[in-house]
Amino acid sequence: MPGTPKRKRDVAFLNEMPSELIFSMVEAGKSIAEICINLGISKRALDDWIDENDHGAMITRARARAADLMACETLSIADGMDDANPTKPTVRIRTRQWLAERWDQKTYGLQKANQLNINIGSMRMDALRHAEVIEAELSTGEGK
Repeated sequence: MPGTPKRKRDVAFLNEMPSELIFSMVEAGKSIAEICINLGISKRALDDWIDENDHGAMITRARARAADLMACETLSIADGMDDANPTKPTVRIRTRQWLAERWDQKTYGLQKANQLNINIGSMRMDALRHAEVIEAELSTGEGK
């Protein structure tokens, strides 16, 4: 299968590398694509390495830490805006609302209502059919 020798070399390279290095890159907010480019490996090899060594949970925890750092960074950016900027209060409020929605979805998130779909055309056709049935019963005397 083409590409398999390179993938095997890439996985072997990853096995020799301290896994904490990969986790720290993920925690720093780097995407999987960026990590692969920086290390000169394929994404498929990185995926195989994660699966073979059961690192999925560690990657997930590193992503959660990265998300927390990015969320805190958004606060810093919003708070660091120039005081002369008239949108500063609005940006600060929206940033905090966004964070609250993400961190406590149940309390601050947008509540999704149940959807109700009504097809007026279908309802009209059903009513016309029903009227035809009643009319037919009345004209033939079967309705009694």
